[in-house]
Amino acid sequence: MNRRSPAHACLKQTLQGIDGMPTVLRAAVDASLTWLADLSPLRRWLVRGGDASAWLAARGLPSPEPFFRVHDLGGDAFLVRTGIAEYFLHDGPETILRATLGEIPDEPVAGTRIVARDDLEVALGGAGADRLMREFCALDLADVADRLLFTRVAGVTAWLRVECEGEQRCYRVGCDPSHGEYLFETLLEGVHERGGGLTGYEDFYDARGIKHDAS
Repeated sequence: MNRRSPAHACLKQTLQGIDGMPTVLRAAVDASLTWLADLSPLRRWLVRGGDASAWLAARGLPSPEPFFRVHDLGGDAFLVRTGIAEYFLHDGPETILRATLGEIPDEPVAGTRIVARDDLEVALGGAGADRLMREFCALDLADVADRLLFTRVAGVTAWLRVECEGEQRCYRVGCDPSHGEYLFETLLEGVHERGGGLTGYEDFYDARGIKHDAS
């Protein structure tokens, strides 16, 4: 199935497919500068309603506490409890979660519905990322590691995860695809103003030592 990144119109480099979605795999940008990566090809689901925790348990997945705390599943896959019977699932490039979940039912199962999320997702990092996020997000992000936040970034309702990488931070931001092009373009403009640029999907994961499948 062909998929389209919400940032597609903003990607001027050569694109190659990841899980049926073309994006930039490699881009020549100094990793010490401010950079932005399109991670939209990754898969995400919302599991909600009924006994959602039992549906997860049947597939060997936890229903972690407390709310909004990121439960790392390895390989950039993670799971977050976002409500009493609601969980946000985020797969990594090795598709660990997709293999675990198996076929996703189209209809609710015992009141539990599994909804795929085709969000725009970006990673923002490098020397100027902290300052850029202070401009675009009103939240105090000083001590929010390992949590999934729901806030506004550049005026767009978004989810946000802050990852610590030594002395620098990486900001993972996702939003509804209808606002994806605007958010991507706005963040990329801020990156360019700081002398940085777009980095590739494979560049992002290579820097973290995480395997990826460019297919």
